[in-house]
Amino acid sequence: MTGPMELRLVGVGVLACAAIAWGAHGERALAEGSGGGGQDALQRSVTITVDDLPGALPGDDFAYGDLKELQKINRGVPAALKGHHAWAIGFVNERKLQVAGERDARAELLQMWLDAGLQLGNHNYAHDDFSTTSLQKYEDDLIRGEVVTGALLKAAGQSEKYFRHPYLNTGMTMEVKTAFDAFLKERGYTIAPVTIEDADYVFNDVLAQALESKDKKMAAKAKNEYLEYVDTAFDYAEKESAEMFGRQIPQVLLVHDNALNTECLDALLAKLEKRGYKFVSLDAALSDPAYATADLYVGTGILWMDRWKLALGMKLDLSEGPEPPVWAEQIFEKMRKERQKE
Repeated sequence: MTGPMELRLVGVGVLACAAIAWGAHGERALAEGSGGGGQDALQRSVTITVDDLPGALPGDDFAYGDLKELQKINRGVPAALKGHHAWAIGFVNERKLQVAGERDARAELLQMWLDAGLQLGNHNYAHDDFSTTSLQKYEDDLIRGEVVTGALLKAAGQSEKYFRHPYLNTGMTMEVKTAFDAFLKERGYTIAPVTIEDADYVFNDVLAQALESKDKKMAAKAKNEYLEYVDTAFDYAEKESAEMFGRQIPQVLLVHDNALNTECLDALLAKLEKRGYKFVSLDAALSDPAYATADLYVGTGILWMDRWKLALGMKLDLSEGPEPPVWAEQIFEKMRKERQKE
């Protein structure tokens, strides 16, 4: 992209997602005991983490976005979290604040999260990919990513303590990974891991494509299958947790600060509640002994339960995990190719 991307999203209400939140897949999960009910379900917990504040735009991870659309997103996502009393942390790319004439207004988008009782974390200034970025630049952009967020947190009596790696890439060699881990520790950061991701970035692109082409049927399908995929992702993570630890560990869910979740996060959170989950802080989740498992993985980003398999002497087979539906992936890939040429 050579400049801000204008989104023309039409007003499709939250009720559309709420109506499909608990579909056949979720009902089947309950009936089979995999998704809710029983004493085990009452002990399940999840932390909600939200990437790419002040807004994850369709087609391009680096787009600045239209201020009005970002305001809509950053009203809707925190409101859904607050409505479910869900502690959450939003990870910020401060580069997206740097739009002439809009810097204060964009900083206010972050303040909206703090005003809602939520936390903020560092997601690297420019959303650098550590697999293709030098250690020096990656460290420099972490520091650049503290400026506005750190000031807002300080004014709120808080401090920045969590860092989320873009693309979950933590280093391509053990030497580089270890060096950056030491750098994080020196600056008082803890890495924010991820045990479940729901591919919302794929469905967000599909939804944007549907709305731009005024295809109501595709828009409804994108939201419906997104919420169904959430069940698929949690089914798999719960199975992995039981196999690896003999119990259900606190999960850490990654979603994005995007238009899809403006419409569907309320339904998603309700779905998790019906699965028996309670929402806990990242501090609480990471206090579980599972998170003390060594991360011995180097390479492009993967989830933490896959990483832990190396330390636990288990086979790492990334082909076993769930994938979004092929039709959605195809639209996503086409949009990415087209928009990143602009």
